[in-house]
Amino acid sequence: MRPAVPFVFGQVVGALLIGAVGGALINTASIESFSIIMAVAAAASAAVCRWWPGYDGPWWQLWLAGAGTNPLLLVALSFSIDAADCVAGLRKGPGCLFSDIGPLVVGVCLVPPLFGLGLRWLWVGAAKPRPPGSGDL
Repeated sequence: MRPAVPFVFGQVVGALLIGAVGGALINTASIESFSIIMAVAAAASAAVCRWWPGYDGPWWQLWLAGAGTNPLLLVALSFSIDAADCVAGLRKGPGCLFSDIGPLVVGVCLVPPLFGLGLRWLWVGAAKPRPPGSGDL
């Protein structure tokens, strides 16, 4: 079986679980919304991974593509850049109230591709090295 199913399933379900835990830390009403937002963003980045590097690509390329193309990560990065003076501690006050959420979301978005890679590794097995001289056969 192609490694697409375990990677996509692991990434989306991992994001769903992380969103549920994050929502539970806020209040019970946030569990559903956080889970849905995280899962949809992970599904979008998993779809991008289909084109580059492909679901059977090297783990480090798949992790970079899975984390780097997550729309939620891109929004959190832009939010962090916009509030960079608050994040660095150069400015304080009520305008900096939610400035810590950007780096937190960036960190949380780096984890779901690891769930997908772990499930792919369990499902397909560890990649076996190619024999010398085999090239891209």
